[in-house]
Amino acid sequence: MANGIEKIDNAQVYQPANTLYSRTFIALLIAQFFAAFNDQAIHASAMFFAINKSILNEAQAISLMPILFYAPWAIFCTMAGYLADRYSKQSSLVFWKMAELLITAIALLGFWLGNQDYDEGPWIVLSTVFLMGLHSAFFVPAKYGIMPEILKSHLLSKGNGMLESLSFLAVILGTVFGGVLSYHFKGQEYWIGIILFILAAIGAIASLWIEKIPSANPDRKFPPYLYQPVYANLKEMFRSRPLAIAVIGIAFFTFIVAFSRATIYMHGESQLPRWSEQETSVIVGMVALGIGFGSPLVGYLSGGKIEMGLIPIGIIGMVFGLIGEALFLDHLGFLISFIITTGFFTGFYVVPLFTLLQDRAPKSSKGDVIATSNLINVTGAILASFLFFIIVKMAHLSGVCPEIQLYKITEGNLKSIQLNHGRPISYELSITTIDGNKTETSFKISPTTAIDKFSEDVVVGAAIVEKSYRLGGVEHRKLYEQNESQPTMFDNHFLPRYLFLVAAFFTLATLIIIRIRMPDLFLRTILWGFFFSKYILRAHGLHNLKSHGPVLIVHEGNNLEDSYLILSATDRTPRNLFHANSSGENIPALINRLAKKHSLAWLNSNEYSPEELTKILARSRKNIAKQHAISLSLNGPWINGILEMINELNIPVVPVLISRELNSTTKANNLVYVNFGKEINSKVNLESLILACREIKTPINGETPKA
Repeated sequence: MANGIEKIDNAQVYQPANTLYSRTFIALLIAQFFAAFNDQAIHASAMFFAINKSILNEAQAISLMPILFYAPWAIFCTMAGYLADRYSKQSSLVFWKMAELLITAIALLGFWLGNQDYDEGPWIVLSTVFLMGLHSAFFVPAKYGIMPEILKSHLLSKGNGMLESLSFLAVILGTVFGGVLSYHFKGQEYWIGIILFILAAIGAIASLWIEKIPSANPDRKFPPYLYQPVYANLKEMFRSRPLAIAVIGIAFFTFIVAFSRATIYMHGESQLPRWSEQETSVIVGMVALGIGFGSPLVGYLSGGKIEMGLIPIGIIGMVFGLIGEALFLDHLGFLISFIITTGFFTGFYVVPLFTLLQDRAPKSSKGDVIATSNLINVTGAILASFLFFIIVKMAHLSGVCPEIQLYKITEGNLKSIQLNHGRPISYELSITTIDGNKTETSFKISPTTAIDKFSEDVVVGAAIVEKSYRLGGVEHRKLYEQNESQPTMFDNHFLPRYLFLVAAFFTLATLIIIRIRMPDLFLRTILWGFFFSKYILRAHGLHNLKSHGPVLIVHEGNNLEDSYLILSATDRTPRNLFHANSSGENIPALINRLAKKHSLAWLNSNEYSPEELTKILARSRKNIAKQHAISLSLNGPWINGILEMINELNIPVVPVLISRELNSTTKANNLVYVNFGKEINSKVNLESLILACREIKTPINGETPKA
């Protein structure tokens, strides 16, 4: 009994903050920053360590890293969701920050063993990529699930903008430093482990400042069948149109990030001369730099609601950036500019979707839903790796990427070799001629010559086969140990151009899919631009509007602007009954044309017949049968017939009140609150609905008063 009272008291004491400067939110930002940094730093440094130690070649490493990192998201999604909801998300965050200390310690051990030439060292380091994926599989549901619990709903878009901005700043720095540290500490990679351990300790300390938050579902029992919740969550997600859009959109984001990263890595390996680990990591990190710039801007542009209208802007900008990357692939300055552009517009795309997922996931199972979303993300990442592999393989088999012909020059013993950060810059061979005489030959890099990386079997004194090939006007030398297998080589120089165009195609396809799921998507974009110049629009009580199933949204507005404000504030696609009058003349004609196209009915004042009303009611009944939401003004001529229908079919009603408030800052736009009241499930009449709209409590200083 005491425990039950304690739970109730905790739930009553803790309330979401009405500011972005709360101790818990700041601590969360710091903790997740170092988590994201270490994720990417270990990812990059482990890949380069495995390549430098000849455990994996470049193609194997590029394909394997995403699989190692994302596999735990699929394997442990049920467990991650269960723990995030069954226990306090603060406890989950702290636990996994402490686990991060152990993982970085294991990485340190692996680096040290590898530097001592133990074969197990690189494999131990690679295992930490899997372990950091395991860390993320549990940390991410708690991180995103806690956001609606620590911030008021009208701060979610801005909070997510900051969260994503810092996350991707961490991704930039982690990716860049993973390569930079691999480059500068080659042969002493244990220093990478030491640095990552220290950063993990800072993040763990920050997590201790996150306030204790009650469990979302303390009585939840562990499922009898491990993946049973996954099926239930997927069913719930795809029944809810907003959740389906969020999940599909975020999965594509994971797909495009994995695909683009692999493309940039391939581009770096096909350069003449090849990019160093440092150069590759810096350029890969540029997309995250763009997202870091775009995400906080999206929070500002969204105002106090989830702004779905920004998604088309983001996708069109991403397509522009990806096409620019393809066209200017060989111009480094332009390439970097377009990579940053792609990242910038990715922020417009991804922030509304993450916010939508957090807001629409059921309160008692937010962690579970986000963990299931991660499972779908894994599918996207693995599909990206699989598609990348298939395209590369087809390009090799079809001759798009021609086979490189190597010509044998000589055989001999390696007398000396000079390295610069692990890359060969010159070598000297001792050759025994046919008549038994010994001679020496040497080769060094120059603007027109290059030496390819070779395996660890190529050491001073080893019997060597020297081969040569020309590529892009540069003569390449490649050394093999005499008994070493010699895989076929291909010229991949032009392939990244086609891969970026493939990415642009899939990005555009995603816009089409989201547009099909949300037919009024482009109308929302135009409405956002129209209202942004006039108002700061905030939605309150949107949780009262369920995300699926038939529902009637009613308001007292007597002009088109009020109907458009409600449409902009919702994350569903309501079928609107528009009643236009002279006040609609202030609305741009394009908005009215698009609204009319997507409306259930559009009547001009006093210009309708009984036959038209009958058709409207018939269409409304069909849409209710299809589980759609219908939005209308109580002042429309159809109201009596609509009320008869919903009372007959027992359709729930959500009343809406639009309130306007002068902004205290005279230079800023006026505030408009779209307030969604509690769902009504009883019989209704016109008078009761008017009263329900008027009794909705309006926000005071941005907060909706408690009833």
